Amino acid sequence: MKKINFNELIWSGRYLDNEGVRYFDYSASGFCFVMKGRSAEAVILSDADSWNEANKGVLGVFITEGNDISIQAIPEEPTFRVTLRERENHIKLFESDVEKTVCIRVMKFSEAAFGYAGLKSLEIDGELQVASVVSTGSTNDVKRPLKLEFIGDSITCGYGIEGVWEKDTFTTQQERPDKSYAFLAVKALGAEVQLCSWSGIGLISNYVDPATVNLPDTHWLMQANWPYTDKSLSLRLGLEPEVWDGSRYEPDVLVIHLGTNDLSWVRGLEERRLEYVAQLRQLIEAVHRRSPKAKIVCCLGLMGEALNDSVREAVELFKKDFPMSCAEFLPFTQQLESDGIAADWHPSAVTHKKAAEKLTNYLVSLSGLTR
Repeated sequence: MKKINFNELIWSGRYLDNEGVRYFDYSASGFCFVMKGRSAEAVILSDADSWNEANKGVLGVFITEGNDISIQAIPEEPTFRVTLRERENHIKLFESDVEKTVCIRVMKFSEAAFGYAGLKSLEIDGELQVASVVSTGSTNDVKRPLKLEFIGDSITCGYGIEGVWEKDTFTTQQERPDKSYAFLAVKALGAEVQLCSWSGIGLISNYVDPATVNLPDTHWLMQANWPYTDKSLSLRLGLEPEVWDGSRYEPDVLVIHLGTNDLSWVRGLEERRLEYVAQLRQLIEAVHRRSPKAKIVCCLGLMGEALNDSVREAVELFKKDFPMSCAEFLPFTQQLESDGIAADWHPSAVTHKKAAEKLTNYLVSLSGLTR
């Protein structure tokens, strides 16, 4: 067995290195590699003892075979899933009696709010294939993939997609970021992606019960989380949070989908609505200053359209101050019961597909983008 250097792998999403372990914690983050051989085994660390079964970390492992493999071609379903139930999880990623050429992708299905994942080691019986040859599926068509970044809440995480409203209560087993509107758009465009998403998070308040709570929940708002590589993970590891270096991933388009949880606090009150507009306007500016070349698209509406006009207002306020930038609002319509409702009244796979198609077409329509 040959030990693989982490930098030989193709990484997706933000990751944090500490004491020889590479942590990949956000939804849909992980690593991919193409090998010719008989087996591959990884050791993945997690804080399993800190979580009950419903909230442990979950990975999806996708394996495709063939001599002409595109790493952008991700199957709809994983080959298998792994629940991280131990401190050290020894995972047989691939095993064959005969030598095969395979693409192996390990993706974080559960979100950063719950059990984490850190690659401690990867060993293979075989040889890695040159990523630059197989990454586009053609040695004659070397085209840099579009880079997308999403800043969002549970909807972007793919919360509860495999659950059913009024039947299931959320577990990390139901999370499928690869079936969210964000990742489906990424697949349609053959793009690279980075998600910074967290369930229940907002800009002026995280989700609160409108019937019983009369104070906003401001302990973990997105504008205090997004600037860091992985603030929650750093705190759990006893580290000073690392500010994310934007040069490590420079997006062509940055999508912001925030406001669903703020709705639980705004409750139609103008003062609170204006505070939401101001905070979204500031986040758009922060995003623009970090990624000045990126086009910015703000979305909202799948779980309620009451703040859609406020998102439009925030975008217009930003554009008045930055007239040369590209920032737009794409409204989504509220989910329909006829399309199914997922766990805890979250969008179903059908709703996500509809939103993904709308977002994909919109991104294609932006100057310089092709499908």
